Amino acid sequence: MQFSYLKEVKERALELAEIVKNKSDGNAMLLPVTKGFGAEEVQAMLEVGLTHVGESYAQEVIEKAQIINDNRIDWHMIGRVQSNKVRRLSETISLWHSVDRKDLITEISKRKKDSKVLIQVDMNNRPQQGGCSLEEVPELIEFAYGKGLKVDGLMTIGVDQDVEATKRAFAGLAKLAESMGLREISMGMSDDYEIAIDHGATILRVGRGIFGERTKK
Repeated sequence: MQFSYLKEVKERALELAEIVKNKSDGNAMLLPVTKGFGAEEVQAMLEVGLTHVGESYAQEVIEKAQIINDNRIDWHMIGRVQSNKVRRLSETISLWHSVDRKDLITEISKRKKDSKVLIQVDMNNRPQQGGCSLEEVPELIEFAYGKGLKVDGLMTIGVDQDVEATKRAFAGLAKLAESMGLREISMGMSDDYEIAIDHGATILRVGRGIFGERTKK
């Protein structure tokens, strides 16, 4: 891998982290999403002090965690997860972002009782992206608590190329999180992270904005 590429990646990550810090008054965290990239990109994030990393695919997390083997890293699972993948991930994942159903909650709890999770909410009636309905949120949270999990907050995905719909989704999620006393609000990606900050996001999932287009896979 070219040294110049990793240098650019580090510079973009540091610049973006500073923007996030200033724009959010220190309330939001940049989560570099390294799905589709290699362990070198994860290592580059560590070298600039970004120790939280987001991944979407179980096999990638497992492989990268084995290659790097650095306990400074907090791995976040941000993609949809099949229950049968949880066992292999349970000792690696620090925060599960995409929890949206009872069978997944049960499996995570079975493998690691005190796991930290976010409930993914479908704010735009787009079930293909995952997420439970607004009406299901209280029940899922109570179920997760009953299974011994730590529900840290909520997560959602904006609407591609629809700024107004994205604003409504982010505002609605932030309001819901506040009403339920939940601290973490995971929303905003490369194209809409600034909107997310404006609406109270605490975790911003940014991949392309740091690493460029995913052309490796």
